[in-house]
Amino acid sequence: MKPQYPPHPSVPAYRPDIDGLRAVAVLSVLVHHAFPDLLPGGFVGVDIFFVISGYLITGLIVDALAHNRFSFADFYARRVRRIFPALLLVLACTAVVGWYRLTPDEYAALGKHMLAGAAFVSNFVLWQEAGYFDAESAGKPLLHLWSLAIEEQFYLVWPLLLYALFRWRRQAVLPVTTLLLLASLALNLVLVQDHPEAAFYNTAARLWELLIGAVLAIWQHRRPAAMPASGGPAPGALVLSVAGLGLLVVALIALHPQRQFPGLWAVLPTLGTAMLIAAGPHTWIHRHLLAARPMVWIGLISYPLYLWHWPLLSVAHLQTGGDAPWTWRLALAVMSIALAALTYVLLERPLRYGRMHPRLLLTALCGGMAGLAAAGLVGVQQQGFEQRFPPEVKQLTTGGGTRMVTQGWRNKDCMLDFRVPPSEFKDFCIEDRRPLIFLWGDSHANSLYPGFKALQDSGRYRFGIGERGGAICPPILGIEPRPACRDINNDTIEAIRQHRPDVVVLYAWWHHRNYDLAPLENTVAELRAAGVPRIILLGAVPFWQGPLPRVLFDAWRKGPVSRLPPLRLKEQLDPQLDAITEEMRRRSQAMGIEFISGLDAFCNEDGCLTRLSEDAVEPLSYDYGHLAPAAVTYYVQWLAPKIFGPPPPR
Repeated sequence: MKPQYPPHPSVPAYRPDIDGLRAVAVLSVLVHHAFPDLLPGGFVGVDIFFVISGYLITGLIVDALAHNRFSFADFYARRVRRIFPALLLVLACTAVVGWYRLTPDEYAALGKHMLAGAAFVSNFVLWQEAGYFDAESAGKPLLHLWSLAIEEQFYLVWPLLLYALFRWRRQAVLPVTTLLLLASLALNLVLVQDHPEAAFYNTAARLWELLIGAVLAIWQHRRPAAMPASGGPAPGALVLSVAGLGLLVVALIALHPQRQFPGLWAVLPTLGTAMLIAAGPHTWIHRHLLAARPMVWIGLISYPLYLWHWPLLSVAHLQTGGDAPWTWRLALAVMSIALAALTYVLLERPLRYGRMHPRLLLTALCGGMAGLAAAGLVGVQQQGFEQRFPPEVKQLTTGGGTRMVTQGWRNKDCMLDFRVPPSEFKDFCIEDRRPLIFLWGDSHANSLYPGFKALQDSGRYRFGIGERGGAICPPILGIEPRPACRDINNDTIEAIRQHRPDVVVLYAWWHHRNYDLAPLENTVAELRAAGVPRIILLGAVPFWQGPLPRVLFDAWRKGPVSRLPPLRLKEQLDPQLDAITEEMRRRSQAMGIEFISGLDAFCNEDGCLTRLSEDAVEPLSYDYGHLAPAAVTYYVQWLAPKIFGPPPPR
């Protein structure tokens, strides 16, 4: 059965090409999430969905209002029957799988996201969580519900506004909608520069994408396109279709997640989608590409496919430490299509078009959603039902959150976010004491400060501490993996020239995929020119394929069952550790500077430490590689003789 869109004068009751556009959107997202390098801009599929939703929903409402047959109760009942069945199923299945597969912290976070998803406020919850030390997106099985939340918030408010405009001044509908579009776009352009998380998740800053479709629907309703008697394409339709498809192709290929998005980049997919819709259903592109049977079929299951694909890929990411083989990802992509088809045929279509009493159906759906929201709340209150595990395992596999990762850091004072100008560095970041040990690097360098501070306070060595760093900003001049890195590093080298530290310690996540290490030698030359007598480059400490608490949980669950996970592990170590350590050792020797490998402090032939002793209840790291407080203290004590020499006699 084909879905029926109530007709209005300019849009047919059903356009298979729009389902084809839905297919383009959902397949783009699916391919991007399963194989990000294959389609770097595939995330714009969500923006395609926004335009389609704004167009169809506005067309439905405007037509009903124009014929005095609009009913709020009927509109929202339709939305519930459309949205709730598949969402209920996916939420419930994710909760069940998570019970067996997630750590207490992860399950508590899932509960929070279930509650937010059921209440359609996921975008605001994720906005609040966003930041450099937020859990990586692939570890959040319900992350994708942010876009559904924005759509539902639009559906909640938009009918009320259109109804008021029709009652007040019908001719103002198009100008007011256009004005709202421009205001939302302007807000997005302002936010995307300095507050990209707000630009991404804030409904007001994404509203313009839905309103592009709304403006098109309203304009077509007021000025129906003149269709040729032959039923062929309208004049100019071919140009619109080719240009629209071209914009989509450019967006899918040229964009990547590191660009400032949405912003002006989002105009490419949204305008392209609007142009394809405006071209009508009769061009060659529409008839032979978008309206092809396979595309229409994918479009019909696009909503459950969008819901299913991300939890499957996310759980696989958690289980493999982010390194799932391509065969796994392909199998999960196919599985998500199969589950979506079954959901559409066995659940979504029968409930939307079946004979069940409407009031009873709505009561059941709303009750089910309220029940899942309550279950999510209980999961948060019960801290992920941590009583499922022995106390020792619970302590070791509890992530601790951002507070534990950054405990003792001088975050926002001596380590700046990658969008913050260097003028925000505080004067106390560089002490007026000698010898002066200067830590320069990304967050990994800054993570060592608590250890150096503890060593300083112990009185074993007398020295001053200098510290400058930027999140995702390695100590390499001339590169900019993130905004403001170049300025932060230029300001840091000036501070080094001014204060002339006795030792500069360079440390970073050297094999970060966005780091260009080529100018490292030039940076060392600048340090020498600045009068730095001694330069030490630190190699990596143990880095893991995901948060270490999750690695420990997996190791404990695989068995053999014991009181605690193993003290040392080889499995799920970052596979690039040995290669990058040897590369940095070789380059340091070639530059004539000192090199110290962090692996020497924590690893031997049996593997790398996961905690400092058999009885320790704190993991070595709370994330993939920033050392926990006790581990930092141990590491700096291990480094001290190599930096300062033997301690003076007491």
